[in-house]
Amino acid sequence: MIRRPPRSTLFPSRRSSDLLVSSGSGKGLVIATGDYTQIGLINNMVQQTESRKTDVLEQIDQVSKYLAYFILAVGITTFFVAWLHSGQPPLDALSTALTCAVAMIPEGLEAIVTMVYGWAVTNMAKQNAIIRALPAVETLGSVTVICSDKTGTLTKNEMSVVAFVTSKARYKVDTNASSRVSSNFVRDDSYLTKRADHHTTNSAGDIVKDGPNSSEGRRNKKSDDYEFTVDNLEDANPEEVSPSSNEVGVAANGSSPDSAYVKSALACGVLCSKCVLGENGTRKNEIGNPTELSILRAAYFADVDVEGIKKESPVVAEVPFSSEYKFMATIHDPLPEIDGEGHDDDYVVYVKGAPDRMVKFCANQCSNGVTSGPVESIKEDYWLEQIAVLSSHGLRVLAMCRAFVPKSDIEAGAQLGQEFVNGRSERWLTLVGLCAIMDPPRPECVQAIKEAHGAGVRVAMITGDHKDTATAIGHMLGIVDEKYSEAVTGSELDNMTDDQLKEAVMKYNVFARASPENKI
Repeated sequence: MIRRPPRSTLFPSRRSSDLLVSSGSGKGLVIATGDYTQIGLINNMVQQTESRKTDVLEQIDQVSKYLAYFILAVGITTFFVAWLHSGQPPLDALSTALTCAVAMIPEGLEAIVTMVYGWAVTNMAKQNAIIRALPAVETLGSVTVICSDKTGTLTKNEMSVVAFVTSKARYKVDTNASSRVSSNFVRDDSYLTKRADHHTTNSAGDIVKDGPNSSEGRRNKKSDDYEFTVDNLEDANPEEVSPSSNEVGVAANGSSPDSAYVKSALACGVLCSKCVLGENGTRKNEIGNPTELSILRAAYFADVDVEGIKKESPVVAEVPFSSEYKFMATIHDPLPEIDGEGHDDDYVVYVKGAPDRMVKFCANQCSNGVTSGPVESIKEDYWLEQIAVLSSHGLRVLAMCRAFVPKSDIEAGAQLGQEFVNGRSERWLTLVGLCAIMDPPRPECVQAIKEAHGAGVRVAMITGDHKDTATAIGHMLGIVDEKYSEAVTGSELDNMTDDQLKEAVMKYNVFARASPENKI
């Protein structure tokens, strides 16, 4: 017997028709249309889903059935009484029986039920809840479990920098900021300092495998919007790092740095990027990769003139990004306020990439993220552990590096090869810091879930995202607690029996890496 290869083998680069091409070019081959596309298959599954009637409709059906039996019995009795007892002809007796049967049918029941539903819909509309199907009003009143998607529903659908880690400090970033002030960055040396509880005994490699930095991607598919994935992360034994704030512009623990510090610390993410930030820092008209845009957005809301820096220090030459080597580099004229004085004969090189690879190329690190000050020898174990810690909390991690090269070594406008960065015999980069990025929860959802719990309603999250990311978001939303402390993946659900599946839906609140089939 000849088995057909799986689709992933036949078409390894298959994409659905509803996707947009954000960069690059290519040719496409249509392999299916209509109901045979992925969207069509999902549509068929939705149509085949068995729908249940509400309790009121089921009770009306039950009452209607009993009423039909009663009317039938009364009609038959009336017929025989009219024929045999009253002496009516059979046809007249039948007419009398039918008249009595019709009179007993509650014709106004449907209208009454519709009026009650309509009144309830009006009341819900006054509470800003729009309902399309009238029977849904009753369903809402009897809800015990709410199952929700994550991206765009429970979260903002906007990748954001939530933390910036330097050699001696950690900065927490306000992802809900609406004003452009440097106080959106707050130094908090206790923020995300330890691995997540479910990863305390796991190796660094296992942490990365289950997290958003895995090259495996969602549902075993390569990620389309995040290419800076980690291939292999070694375990480390980091030494204790004493917090320090002696550098100029560095904030003390609990306070915020000035915008000049944020400008220099995030200069790599701003300049080493071809993305275009949306209007007023929003997603409107933005262009580029969501992960890279998150760094521009963080700088913008820290009162950094993002477009001004790009115009002041344009790209001289670059190493284009490739998923093969997982970094990109741009070369610029140095700016004194970022790079310090005395570099008239040098270019500054910014390299942004997968953290595990970048650490291997770095000989030094910026002390506390200060780019214009003296550098110190890199503490590799410290950085490897920070990558593991951030990954364990479901965060994407991006490393920011820099270096100086003589102007005589670079030809303006050149497209350099990867060997410019990774082809050197010695380490040469300086690591500035790590950006931790995620799609944060909607603030209003946190309160809504709290109110649902207060009403005795359980909230479950079903997402195609990574297990660690889903668990971290669940903690922030209040979905993950002591009773529902773990998550289960779609592949694990696929391998369960019906009895095991029934137990799983009662045991877990977070369902990660779920396929459309799992969701439906």
